[in-house]
Formats: sequence, structure tokens, C-alpha cells
Amino acid sequence: MKKKILMMAADAPPYKGGIARLVGILSDKLRSRGHRVTVLAPRFRIGEFKPSLIPFRRYDGYDVIHLHGPTPLLSDIAFITNRGLPPIVYTHHCEPSWLSEKLSRIYRKFHRSLARRAKAIIVSSSEYMQLFDGFRCFLIRIPCPFEIPMNFSIEEKADKPFTVLFVGQFRSYKGLGLLLRVANILKDVRFILVGEGYLKPKLVSEVRIRGLRNVEIRSANSDEVLKKLYMGAHVICLPSINTSEAWGIVLNEGALYGCVPIASNLPGVRENVSLLRGLTFERGSYVSLAAKIKYLSEDINLWLDCARSSQEAAIRYAKVYTPDYYAREHEKVYESLHNV
Repeated sequence: MKKKILMMAADAPPYKGGIARLVGILSDKLRSRGHRVTVLAPRFRIGEFKPSLIPFRRYDGYDVIHLHGPTPLLSDIAFITNRGLPPIVYTHHCEPSWLSEKLSRIYRKFHRSLARRAKAIIVSSSEYMQLFDGFRCFLIRIPCPFEIPMNFSIEEKADKPFTVLFVGQFRSYKGLGLLLRVANILKDVRFILVGEGYLKPKLVSEVRIRGLRNVEIRSANSDEVLKKLYMGAHVICLPSINTSEAWGIVLNEGALYGCVPIASNLPGVRENVSLLRGLTFERGSYVSLAAKIKYLSEDINLWLDCARSSQEAAIRYAKVYTPDYYAREHEKVYESLHNV
């Protein structure tokens, strides 16, 4: 049965970011399957904050409100103002961490209590399912948005300068300061940081002041540019410092092109890294991260074995968890609301 769906999220296309990308994939696929989908997201940003009147309104006339969060105020207020009908499906993308860990723990506990007002909760990892034990919680894996590459050989990278690639938003929780400290230690390794965000000017300045000639900060205006960067890199790194990171879709993308995933040991993230046969390092430790990168960069045959293993795992993942899979599984959740 075709439905009229309202999606409410803190991030949505054309904004770049993990949640925005998932909202775009899901809304596009649902529309192609005949559903009527409206997406609402804040238009203005002040650093980490996204002020908006969106959650203060009540939205009638939809079959489902699909709320993506958590985002302080937006998702919280939306749960309060839209209690009852239409039913809310909630995707819990991460455990936010900001200002202080003590305040963050209080907020996370408060938000999870509000989230139980939803008729169904969706998460991407088994670790996150445990947060809502006993509730109607559905595990839907993050889809890989890239097709499996053809006519590409990992061996072509073996003779190139060892390169570590970061792709993502330049925000405080991404841990980019760790990468710069590692770059200062591993002078023979290239580091390419790709993305946008309010911290980008500060990072550019810091690279210049430190004289980090092995660090390059770039933009990627298309998937084709991004794929070429993956083709030239040996490692895809996600150095996030807290639980605002919960999966890391770029790890899947990079692994398809023979990049070995190295990421912080965080809930959800480590589950993805395990599926991709990658490596984790101690959260917040540039010493631990440097050791993992050095471990691979000093033995190209070891790196080659790891890269092949990660690529094979990424291909298996991409064959199962496609954008079409993502839409179908959400349709099942929407349909299940009639039985609640």
C-alpha cells in the first residue's frame, strides 16, 4: 500500500553528511516505489546548532511521520508536539555527545525515554538495539550507496606513496586533530582530508602553521571525484572521538576500492569495522592510531593482504545491503504499524 510519508531530520540533501545521505537515499527510493515523501530539515546552521520552527508544528494528513535523530530540540520537541496520530517511526542514528559527557549522558537518557513514544524504532547495529531492549526495535543495516567497482585492481596502489584518507564533515566530534598529530609523527605518509564544515578554515590554518607538508585538505564535489580519491588511498580513516559517530558509511565506500578501514573503537562503528575486516584503535589516542597506520605502511605486502580482505568483505556487504534493500525494509516497518 502506497503511503504519504513525512520525513523530519536535522540533516537532508543538499547538505553533505551521513544522515543527510541516508535521508536522501531513502526518500528517493521510496518515491521511486510510488510513495509520496516530504522531507523537512532546518535551513540554517550556527556551528553545531540548527535552529528551526519545524518541530513546533503538528503534522496531520500523513500516514507516517519518520523522525531521524537524535538532535537536541528538533527530535525531542517533535515527539511531544506530534504524539498520537499519525504514528511516528523513529531512526536512532547515534548517541550524541556535546558540551560535556555528564550533560550528554543526562540528555541521552531523557531522549531515549521520549523515543519510546514512537510506534517503531530503527537502528543500524546490534549494539544500538540493546539501547531499546524490550521495545519494537528493527535492525536495518546502512546501505552502501556505491556500486561494486569493475576493472579496478588493488595491486595498482602498491607502488604509490602510502596515503590515509578521511572523508566527512569537518566537525568537532570527527577527531581531525588526532589525524594532524599522527601526520606530524608519520612524515612519510600522505594524509588527505576531504569534506566541508565550519571547522575547515581552522584546520587549513593549523596545517599551514604546523608546516604539515604531508597533509592536503580538499573538497569532493561529486561521487566520481570521491571514487578517484578512494582508488588512490591505502587507508580510509574515521578518527571520531565520541558516540556522535555510530557507523561510518565512508568505511564501506573506501573498502570497496581497497582502502583498509581504520576507525575509533566506538559502538556501532566497531561493528561495521568488524564486518569490513578492518582495524580499530583506542578512542582519542593519536598514539594508538599512529601505531595502526605505521603497522600497515611499513609492510606493503601486509597492507595488500588486509586490503584484499576488506574489499572482499565490502563487496559481500554491498551485494546484500543495497539502497533498494534499505527502502524495502522501511516499507515493512511502515506496514507493521497497522498491527500495533
